Amino acid sequence: MNVRLEAFRILNRLFRGEQVFLDKEYSASIKTGDLSIPDRSFLVHLVRGIVKFYPQLQEIASTYLQKPKSLPKKVQIILYLGLFQLAVDTRIPDYAVVSETVELARLTHSHPWIKLVNAISRKAAAERIRWCKQAEHWGMVLPQWLEEYWRIYLTRGEMNQLKKSLVLPPVLYLRVNSLKTNSQKLIETLSKKYSIVVNSLPMLPNALNTQLDYSQLVETDEYQKGYFSIHDFSSQIMVHLFAPKPGEKIVDIGCGSGGKTLMMAQIMKNQGCIHAVDVHPEKLKTLEVLAHRQGIDIIQTLAADATQPLPQELFSSDRVFVDAPCSGWGTLRRNPEIGILRNKSDNQSLAEKQFQLLCQASALIKKNGIILYCVCTMTPEETEGVVGAFEKLKPEEWEVNLPGDSQLQPELQSTILLTDDKSYRIWPHYFNSDGFFGKAWRKL
Repeated sequence: MNVRLEAFRILNRLFRGEQVFLDKEYSASIKTGDLSIPDRSFLVHLVRGIVKFYPQLQEIASTYLQKPKSLPKKVQIILYLGLFQLAVDTRIPDYAVVSETVELARLTHSHPWIKLVNAISRKAAAERIRWCKQAEHWGMVLPQWLEEYWRIYLTRGEMNQLKKSLVLPPVLYLRVNSLKTNSQKLIETLSKKYSIVVNSLPMLPNALNTQLDYSQLVETDEYQKGYFSIHDFSSQIMVHLFAPKPGEKIVDIGCGSGGKTLMMAQIMKNQGCIHAVDVHPEKLKTLEVLAHRQGIDIIQTLAADATQPLPQELFSSDRVFVDAPCSGWGTLRRNPEIGILRNKSDNQSLAEKQFQLLCQASALIKKNGIILYCVCTMTPEETEGVVGAFEKLKPEEWEVNLPGDSQLQPELQSTILLTDDKSYRIWPHYFNSDGFFGKAWRKL
């Protein structure tokens, strides 16, 4: 498989307006193509790079063209693939970048534009040092409305730090399955058997990280046997804030394929009951497979629309986790296509659904039970908008809950806790992981 051609195909569909989610595209390319591990990494690097740096690459092109935006979209993508490699991939020689970019124009039947692509690529290659120096200072270009909102919580320096962190390669975080092994044993096993280096993270129990490619880890026997999962650091924090206990009755609303659900079961030592609810049956099937692999048998799945009343068997629960579907702006580092697929008008419709989920979920809680609402985004409608509306409904029934009994270190909790409204905000640059918002209440 020609990696640059595959990157072009994915990007061309995305910029034509299709609902393209990059993680799914990478997986499909890996399954259908004969890609080596370096080729897989290069494919992800190219696609993410073009999406993250599209405005900056357009600016480079405007040095040599009056109106690069007027070019056919596929020609822009071909040019920007070349310009990105010149500015960022210093390991690739100039002549190779130019040659491969021209060849890509030929392979994509862009023959009328080959001379232009060749000329621009050569001119940019001649000034490569200039573009490389500029690229060292590149950060994520955010929508104006989003940046204005984030500036309420972040200083100018923090905002610049955030933007730069969003263009870094995502760190791969693991969660050790404590039902089968422990961190030290897994680190030693991966090192001895595969020469895979993973690092322990003392601030979070059973959390590890690595710079390796995702595909290298999921092919190991240890992953296939359920000794560890791929699980973002911030997502793990939210489960620790939820603080489930062995023997409790838990409901996980919007569980998806169950990353957080499985972690709850692990913390509960596979004792108690977890009702995992999602509207997508295929995701629940994945959860069931993963639960079996990880030696977990306390999860009961339910395919249902949780904005509607739920079955009686879910009532009188000790804790309910509302993992609401959201705009996903907190995942920009891993999913930069969010900036293309989402816009501000999506926020309100999502917030309405999130509010419905939270209201239905709140009916499931018994007295002194805990409910936690979380989203991997940072928009006003989906964060304080939703929780503010919920708190106005029946304020006499709820009090804000701060999990003093969680396994999180106090200094980590204080980093992410907003003292004014007692909500939690994990910004992406805090731990080089996803951004999350969460808030929990206890039923009086």
